[in-house]
Amino acid sequence: MQFSCNQDTFAKYLNIVSRVVNSKPGLPILNNILFEAKGGKVHLTATDLEIGINTWIGADVQTEGKVTVPAKQLTEFVNSIPSEKVDVTFDKHMVVVSTVNNNAEFHTIPSDDYPNVVTIDKEAPVLKISQEDLLTSVKRVAFAAASDDVKPVLTGVRIEIEGKNVSFVAADGLRLSKQTIKIKEESVKNVNLLVPVKALQELAFVVSEMGLDAKDLINLYIMEDRNQVIFRFGDVDIVSRLIDGQYPEYRQIIPTGYKTQAVARKDEFSNALKVTNIIARSVLGNKIILDLNPTENEVALSASQSEVGSNRSVLSGVLEGESLKIAFSARFLGDMFNNLDGEEILLECTESVKPGVFKIKGDDNFIHLIMPMML
Repeated sequence: MQFSCNQDTFAKYLNIVSRVVNSKPGLPILNNILFEAKGGKVHLTATDLEIGINTWIGADVQTEGKVTVPAKQLTEFVNSIPSEKVDVTFDKHMVVVSTVNNNAEFHTIPSDDYPNVVTIDKEAPVLKISQEDLLTSVKRVAFAAASDDVKPVLTGVRIEIEGKNVSFVAADGLRLSKQTIKIKEESVKNVNLLVPVKALQELAFVVSEMGLDAKDLINLYIMEDRNQVIFRFGDVDIVSRLIDGQYPEYRQIIPTGYKTQAVARKDEFSNALKVTNIIARSVLGNKIILDLNPTENEVALSASQSEVGSNRSVLSGVLEGESLKIAFSARFLGDMFNNLDGEEILLECTESVKPGVFKIKGDDNFIHLIMPMML
């Protein structure tokens, strides 16, 4: 195998595929990226057996071939060399990467045992989604998915596809985020998918890094016979297994009304939270109390810890309904503020023991629920 390409292109795509390489895999070959030089292109593949990435880069291929190379060291080397022509040659179990003033040799592993990462050719996508909608949905939803495997279905994002409506839902048992978008072309069929949150985060990274025209869409393909999904964006495919299992029926826990509503500026709310969290971070469960006072149009945030002290921060807003005290995890509130845009946040509550509903004022396509803590 022998090919030449530009350093900036090579580095860009190595950075993308190497992100899914597991630093401590059970199989040594999974430390590597699979290279296949053929027909004027170099095909790069990496996988951790749950998520795989396929991509293609244009290159001057002098000799076709196929081999696997250590991902971490190769990526670091290519990122460190100047932006110039890079020559890659495979000979006698070693890959040599060289430029005018730099060269490195990497031990290889034969490609025969590298896991197959599926690709598609003539299949039609189930749906097409814009870059903006995808990035917004992942940012607003992914943080609410569970980070442990106690309940595997909660480590995924549920994608509900129906006509021109696509909803992204994530929950960890104590909070829930849902973002609905409208696509221009109606989906080929209605379907519900449960995709690992990591796969969508990697997709969001690729979309952000690729810098393609805003008109370029993300295509979604379903490989039903393999229980896998493929997201294609430009020259990059992200392949992910689908999570098996029954997703909780979340709709029944979303309140349909409220007794107290508060609208406040997001930046003021976030700043008040940071001040109150100075004490709240020492409280069991990171508990913070919100005192909603419609009479004074104020929201007061407070925290108290017997061995540290207490504090209170007040912000003004537009409130209606009944006065109410409700407690939330300051960490959950912080996660929400860090991942939402919009200038004003809307909070709706019914009782101190029922979920608080957070929305972005003027945006009916997003909803976030946080379960309250005991006062």
